[in-house]
Amino acid sequence: MSNINKYIPIISIILISLFFSCSESNYIPISEVPEIEFSTVGDITLTDHSFVNTTNSQNVSIVNSLDETGFHFYNSLKFKTEAIGILVGGTGLRARITQDGGSSWTEFRFSKFANAFHSVSFSDNAIFIVGESKYIFRSMDFGANWSVFNAESLFGKESSSSLVQHKFYKIHFISETVGFIAGERDNAPLLMKTSDGGEQWRIVNGDESLKSSGAITDFFMHSDEELTIVTSIGKCYKTDDGGTHWELVYETDPLNSIAFKDKNTGFIGGINGTLHYTSNGGKDWSTIDVPENPNIADIVFLENEALITTSISYSDKRNTFVYKIDENGKNIQPFLTKSDDNVLFMGDSYAIDVLNNNVYILDRNNLYKTTRN
Repeated sequence: MSNINKYIPIISIILISLFFSCSESNYIPISEVPEIEFSTVGDITLTDHSFVNTTNSQNVSIVNSLDETGFHFYNSLKFKTEAIGILVGGTGLRARITQDGGSSWTEFRFSKFANAFHSVSFSDNAIFIVGESKYIFRSMDFGANWSVFNAESLFGKESSSSLVQHKFYKIHFISETVGFIAGERDNAPLLMKTSDGGEQWRIVNGDESLKSSGAITDFFMHSDEELTIVTSIGKCYKTDDGGTHWELVYETDPLNSIAFKDKNTGFIGGINGTLHYTSNGGKDWSTIDVPENPNIADIVFLENEALITTSISYSDKRNTFVYKIDENGKNIQPFLTKSDDNVLFMGDSYAIDVLNNNVYILDRNNLYKTTRN
């Protein structure tokens, strides 16, 4: 018996090693998913063009542009470095990646249908993209290879119905390990969390209050456990326990976007010029008038001000679609204007990103790069 006992630790180590060596990733290569119709176009080279922002006399570079501004549009962007950036949108679950600061792009398409990507984020070097699909798309090597995580697998037995609809509106990481995805599944709000850099995801099952909240359209992570979310029916909730319990802090018109400078100072925005400001963490809110009453699409904070980009999809041309506002929720002014008639502002903008001193602004198919004031 003693001889057997002395081998038990060794056997245990071997079994544990075998378990981990045999474990498979939760991600499937896209080549193994028949419903994903993958295609790629490389070396899309763009002609250099720039213009002057007449608001602040800063130079603006156009680092991505398409002549056809119909259904081939972009909803979200993220730059990891000044060289590496990605745009995502539609139709056909479309993405473009640059590794030279926008001089050239590689385009990827994952669907033959009209569904669009809505959000993109980095976790270390991994790219994660989500949109109107049950799949979370991931590339560990800046687009050379792609794999997917089937979010439907989180609901017990994988659904066999093709009628189940998934719309993931935002993905953000607060660190290299912790991130959330927000959206809806069959018109019910859905929030998912990862604690291992996106390798695994779990559903955040909140209390009853969220079940009638509408789709979760955006969120802000104050910490791993503290979130504030906004929804498609105009509700704003916060949690301080990772989503187990939620507190309704405000109700207004349908909301698209949220940004906080710290736990106290923040903005929420939505349709028809809906823009509200809080200086005490959501206890009180003030209303801000936005010129033209556009849809507030995205908000990002700088040091002492916020930038707001907007959309009016039925407009052929808008003189101003990006605004700046101070950290006290006052003095809203245009941020991006022009006198160059060769540059067309569609004013159908859904995303803005800030990296170091650079500001990146999407306007349907145009990507503008400028600097802070």
